[in-house]
Amino acid sequence: MSTSNRPRVKDAVERFIARVRHNIDVHLETLAADLVKALEEDGGKVSVDRLSDLARSASSVHAQEGKLDLLAKLVGAMRLQDEATTLRGILEALARGASGEAARVAVLLVDGDTLRSFSEFGYTGGAKPADVPLDSFAAIARAVADRQRLLLVASAGGRVPEVPAFMRAMSGHTGLVVPIIVAGGVVAVLYAEGPERPTGAGAAPGPTPLWTEHVEVLVRHASSRLENVTSRRTVEVLTSSR
Repeated sequence: MSTSNRPRVKDAVERFIARVRHNIDVHLETLAADLVKALEEDGGKVSVDRLSDLARSASSVHAQEGKLDLLAKLVGAMRLQDEATTLRGILEALARGASGEAARVAVLLVDGDTLRSFSEFGYTGGAKPADVPLDSFAAIARAVADRQRLLLVASAGGRVPEVPAFMRAMSGHTGLVVPIIVAGGVVAVLYAEGPERPTGAGAAPGPTPLWTEHVEVLVRHASSRLENVTSRRTVEVLTSSR
């Protein structure tokens, strides 16, 4: 997709959200009228079957509203990146947006064979993000070299790849490492962690929680924004100045 099309795509998504919200409001008004009618049936006695049907309808509307809120939040996080005009601003907007999806977030810049701590959210206790020598952590080094995400979950043998202390997910959480790619090279890495399973209305158990997909979308958008406003050389200057 060309960069000139992205604002139009997001505007289309926002118009879609507005239309769906309107439709939900209409359905809720209909539901309220049906509830009044149900209560008036049979001389004021409530029809159990009727209320059961209405409850299922309300549950479906609530689930759709929850998914709509997630989509609106994702679009808002992408817009934060669009409003940033510098490398630092884009990466900070990425971290801030990802923190709306995950419990803890850290952005680290690639400086040769070292990841250097740049920005963090959610680290209120325990180990804080710090510089990471890649030769000490094979799984992370491989993710950077292969430009592939790394999902930090236990393998069949119950083992999790060796990672720095601040990347050891809290109990009940999953960790995710995503390279940020500019001009074909990895210039930074985002670490995020959140619930092992999807949460919220309409969520269904699965091997990968929904928040990880949203974080990856934000990382890809950040990569695109970085290519638009700067060059790989600028990234190298920033890392060398830290």
